[in-house]
Amino acid sequence: MMKMGLMRRTAVGALLVSGLVLAGCSEPATPADPSATLQTIADDFVEMRFEHSPESWYFGLSDLHAPDHAALSSVAPEALRAQEADEDALLERLQALDPDALSDRADWVVYVSLMEDLEASVGVRVCRRELWSLNHMFGWQTAMPRIAQLAPVETEAERAAALTRWSQIPRLIAEDRANLETGLSQGYSAPKSVVDRVVAQLDGLMAGGAESSPFYAQAGRTEDIDFQVELARIIEEEINPAIADHREWLAGAYRTAARDSLALSSLPEGEACYHAYLRNYTSLPRTAQETFDLGSATVAANREAVIDRGSAQYGTDVFEEILAANNAAPGNHFDSEDALIAYSREVVAHARDATEPLFEALPEQPMVVEPIPDFLRGTGQSSSYQSALPEDGPGTYRIASDRWETETRGGSEITAAHEGWPGHHMQIATAHQLDGLHPAVRLARVTAYTEGWARYSEALAEEAGVYSDAGYAQITRRAWPARGMVVDPGIHMMDWSREEALAFLRESGRFAGPSGDAMLDRIAVIPGQLTAYDTGGLEIFALRAEAEARLGDRFDIRAFHTAILENGALPLAALREKVEAWIETVEAESE
Repeated sequence: MMKMGLMRRTAVGALLVSGLVLAGCSEPATPADPSATLQTIADDFVEMRFEHSPESWYFGLSDLHAPDHAALSSVAPEALRAQEADEDALLERLQALDPDALSDRADWVVYVSLMEDLEASVGVRVCRRELWSLNHMFGWQTAMPRIAQLAPVETEAERAAALTRWSQIPRLIAEDRANLETGLSQGYSAPKSVVDRVVAQLDGLMAGGAESSPFYAQAGRTEDIDFQVELARIIEEEINPAIADHREWLAGAYRTAARDSLALSSLPEGEACYHAYLRNYTSLPRTAQETFDLGSATVAANREAVIDRGSAQYGTDVFEEILAANNAAPGNHFDSEDALIAYSREVVAHARDATEPLFEALPEQPMVVEPIPDFLRGTGQSSSYQSALPEDGPGTYRIASDRWETETRGGSEITAAHEGWPGHHMQIATAHQLDGLHPAVRLARVTAYTEGWARYSEALAEEAGVYSDAGYAQITRRAWPARGMVVDPGIHMMDWSREEALAFLRESGRFAGPSGDAMLDRIAVIPGQLTAYDTGGLEIFALRAEAEARLGDRFDIRAFHTAILENGALPLAALREKVEAWIETVEAESE
């Protein structure tokens, strides 16, 4: 894969050659090759993303661009407007292309991926997200400590760059606060409950002094005493005072003015914003009502599936009683946090072996299971998958083990399958191995595809025999899906109260104790995202059903999974087009 320096020179060189032809010849200019034009647009897309978000380099994307270890992105209004202008220019160039002229599969994938990414990004501008950016899930206070763990310090230049970057943290905090202050003056704010979670995270960042700070992580990877001393000074004299000041403002003046409601409808342009987020996360033009209705119908069907399965196991056909009995089963709990982590590691290892026959090939990259960092404990963090390039090490399933008392063995099995094999790790590690696709495709991610595959994988894991014979996961797995398609628009567009939403979550047999409130606050700060899981999952299930019906005995589950995975994270309409083309090819080969 070409490094960006070469990619940039190639694009510039093509423009120079074009200019010489125009200047030196009287013949009409040859129309630009659509494929070459698309490649240049894709080069510029990658360049733009790293220019405006240099930190992206550390999140499984280090092979796409030369690193700038001293850079720190800006959220100042002029920086955000510059990024929007760059996106507009790229979108205009992309829209000028004729997609029918792109006959190559790789070109088609790049085109549909960039078009969806750019159009969705333009759409969510109505939300003015920078004005209510406070976010306990993906804020700077969660991202920067991870960078401190990943950024290199092997050379003197890398250590100097690290000091330059961390010296800019107070500037980033000041920009973020200025945006939040502007937001308050214009009717934008985060919910009070989210403010409390971020304040707790900031407290965690400052606990124990400079050498206990997550920002100090780089110091432990070098023996350079001068670097260690200077980094400690920056933390103690610059970063921590800026965090402390911001923390006091958030806990005081900002929280007083913050909204009580979780709903986007309480913000300016809330309805338009929510529909823009739905498009952004699902890649479909589906409305909130349509999403709610499809989710409600799916939840009803899932209730019947739980009753069908659970009545024999627990001797009742009452949905709530089945889930209560399932959750209360003595064998469905852990006696310690360490037991939860150890069991999750066992499930991951078993799942890899059990699901291997369902794929034509498994990626070689391993995955490890590690708890979330200490400073995030108790702040509502969800379990998640953190990708890495194969050459940089394993992927990581970060498990929210701090809530082990309310976790079940069945639930932990499902989450392990979702995050690992055959879920996120399988899909993303496979994407790292794909040949022939422009690297821009890896930046243009589609949540409904990635989370939809993971949701589909929860069922696939059951099909492969991953879950325990005790049956806990088999019941739990059927109780939750599609509820996100109901509760998310319910909160944001349909005036559901916090209590009503919490009751709906807990009716699924999950989210006992503080995890229910944590999920509600997650929905508040990532509106629309929870709908993507089952929007994508239902589409993959539907494509499989169509393939099985049309192909009959010719259906090969391994080949079907290759058709789903071989182009990376496609928008759902494009995924359907590609899979249906595969079905037609198999049909034609059999005639």
